[in-house]
Amino acid sequence: MLAPLLATEDPYAAASIFSQAGWKVEYESVRHQEQPRACLSLARSRIELVPPSDPYIVPRGVGVELQIHVPPGELSGLFLLHRAAGVVFSELRERRPGERGFRAEIIGYHFLILGGDPDPDLALIATDPRIIALADGLRERDGEDALTDTALRLAESSGESVKGLRRAMSEGLGYGAPDDLGGDLAEVVIAAATLARQLGVDLDKQVEAKLGSYNWHASFKVGERRVGRAAGPVWTTKRARPLSVSVPRYWVVV
Repeated sequence: MLAPLLATEDPYAAASIFSQAGWKVEYESVRHQEQPRACLSLARSRIELVPPSDPYIVPRGVGVELQIHVPPGELSGLFLLHRAAGVVFSELRERRPGERGFRAEIIGYHFLILGGDPDPDLALIATDPRIIALADGLRERDGEDALTDTALRLAESSGESVKGLRRAMSEGLGYGAPDDLGGDLAEVVIAAATLARQLGVDLDKQVEAKLGSYNWHASFKVGERRVGRAAGPVWTTKRARPLSVSVPRYWVVV
């Protein structure tokens, strides 16, 4: 999922226009206390509205159209909301075989809003059919025991990735991490996605909610803690307390 930064002179006023067209305001910065900023979402797509003075913004582009997929059952209602807000500049019609949609222009940016699922190549890990088959197969075979086994596998793989990182740092990371460390991190992601599927958790949605949350980003800061030879800034929680986990010394075979 891309979350582009869109420059606008007044993010709050722009957020109001998007809201009238059916977009959801995820958060806005505190007025007169923080730099103006607003995050909005439509289905699983997000945009960030920032002033042109934002240090991370690039000059407004020309000729770029942002494509957004929404559930087909919501397409007609969103078209009516966008038309009522005065931002539609094309009719609702078939844009490509099997996909209907419309075009809108909001605060100078062009959007193509289509009904349907995004390109499968853009799917996140939790929707990978291999993850789904693995999670469902284990749950069907082992029942609730599968939850404990997968959770232990998640804890074990997390511990292995930490050990691999410490080993790599002691040997000198250089300009890239070793392949075995990447493999350890992949195990963590796979185990987390498998457990989420077994629990019925929409992991993609939860990840998007976290990454799109201003409060979640603000809860992290760079600490000054030093640990042995691994001197350097580390990420800590807003309470500046390091995270620790007790990891079993065995691998759960599932």
